[in-house]
Amino acid sequence: MNSIKLSSYYRLYAFSDYQSMNSAMPYIRSVVLAKGLAEVQETEVRKYVGRINGQGYINYLEPNSYQHTLRSYRKSFITALQMLYKSNGFSARYVLIERL
Repeated sequence: MNSIKLSSYYRLYAFSDYQSMNSAMPYIRSVVLAKGLAEVQETEVRKYVGRINGQGYINYLEPNSYQHTLRSYRKSFITALQMLYKSNGFSARYVLIERL
């Protein structure tokens, strides 16, 4: 179960099917969002992605570079999914966000 830390308060998990997401839920402390990727609304994601004050949103493909921040929270969430795809080897069909 690979995940990426979105901010100091939230962690994103990606799953290939509903059953694997559902079986992982009892092991995750506080679930704030668990949906199919196609069902996730843009406004739901905005409060979970990391933001650098005065700079923009975090680019998860280059997290240590403050020069490459993103203006859009949508692009920030997409880079988080791309990072999970690189580590998992499968595309996310279901996502889960945990409050840490």
